[in-house]
Amino acid sequence: MSAPIRVPLHIGGKDLAAGGGSYDVVDPSTEKVFGFAPEASVADVQQAIDAANTAFPAWAATPPAEKARLFRNWAEAVDDNRDRLIEWQIAEMGGTRNGAPSRTVMACGDFLRSFAERAFLDLGESFAPRPGFGGMLSGVARRKPVGVISVLTPYNAALLNIASMAGPALLTGNTVVVKPAPQDPLTALEVIRLATEAGFPPGVVNSLGGWDAEIGREMVRNPGVRGIGFTGSPKVGVEIAQVAGGQLKKMLLELGGKGACVVLDDAGLDIAVDILSSTWLFHSGQACGSPTRAIVHESLKDELVRRLVAVADSAVIGPTHDPASTVGPVISAAQRDRIEGYVASALEEGATLACGGSRPAVTPGFYAAPTLLTDCQPTMRAVREEIFGPVITMLTVADDDEAVAVANDSDYGLVNYVVSRNTNRAFALANRLESGVVSINTLQSAGNGVEEMPFGGRKLSGFGRKGGTHAMLAFTDPQGIVVKS
Repeated sequence: MSAPIRVPLHIGGKDLAAGGGSYDVVDPSTEKVFGFAPEASVADVQQAIDAANTAFPAWAATPPAEKARLFRNWAEAVDDNRDRLIEWQIAEMGGTRNGAPSRTVMACGDFLRSFAERAFLDLGESFAPRPGFGGMLSGVARRKPVGVISVLTPYNAALLNIASMAGPALLTGNTVVVKPAPQDPLTALEVIRLATEAGFPPGVVNSLGGWDAEIGREMVRNPGVRGIGFTGSPKVGVEIAQVAGGQLKKMLLELGGKGACVVLDDAGLDIAVDILSSTWLFHSGQACGSPTRAIVHESLKDELVRRLVAVADSAVIGPTHDPASTVGPVISAAQRDRIEGYVASALEEGATLACGGSRPAVTPGFYAAPTLLTDCQPTMRAVREEIFGPVITMLTVADDDEAVAVANDSDYGLVNYVVSRNTNRAFALANRLESGVVSINTLQSAGNGVEEMPFGGRKLSGFGRKGGTHAMLAFTDPQGIVVKS
């Protein structure tokens, strides 16, 4: 890259300078400044919300055919700028070139295109005539948009959340104000600008940015906002729920995960290795759906450990821009230090280090080694808390019942996994797992290949669902109309 790039706020269809100036966005591979992002002020938040409210009535009344056209245009704009957007994601996001940076850009366009195809979908119901007070009565129920939706995205999947949260909110007639995470906001802010270039009316899609927590808080508490879409930590999600719940706002909260991969005694170990090693090889474990807890039948432990260690030993740790890298940097020095702290705590609590555990000798950049901790216990911090890094904790069990008990002994419930050669047995076990999604003999599926399926969590992993019609229902209210014949 040449000179650092700059991306402004986008409010009411116009690029605007941020009230709080700008800040540096650092490349996790080089530790150098890649660009400058806008630091919004609370006044900017109000301006964005006002613009979205002004645009709401006309947008809510926009015919489905026009919405479909605009979504297709937006998807084409993302596709037309794909190479540039991927290079931006590589420079600010970390991970590997062929992993999250490129996949999120491509998936963003695909998701927007899929929602264009759903523009004519009728989410309502009809009720046949029947005798009632004063004569024959019939009825219809229609889904109505609620107004302005604040969408706050995470650093590991900003473009996916623009498409999968803001997209369906827009399709159902709401307007949006989007704030990407401050660590890597530039590509996401640019995708918002592309919506206006694609023809979306001014004020329908607006962007904010910045590190100040008051920006996000104002996006939640402001009375001009009627819904919140958030992906991030349970701590912040609970704070959002408390504030938004006090105003009875609609919410879709996709929070953390601590995915259990249950490896039964009849499991195919090649499949188990593919699933578990994704914790290392896909975005360095910075994914809420990663299988970070290996719950393994005791008869398979030694062989599975041997195979996983071999994968870790063959991993190529290096910068995101190098196509040969299979494990890239994490987002920041603070995140790297946090990961290392969890590994240290596990060892202090009695876990055994099978591989990894020490900082890779790769400089510059923020790297954490693919790490496997065995002999873990359910009470360990590294087992119970979301690390968000390339760390697998392994626990052994004697039978299916114990596997279910250990898997469900978690504050989280987003994505779990089952590996077994017996599909009926795997389905029966999956049905007992307390998670919004279960993948059998495969990597995460819902929201990652089967877009129509519901994706969301239970317990501290949040509530509400993305995916297909589920996402379209998230920010609408049913309105019933009764008619006398």
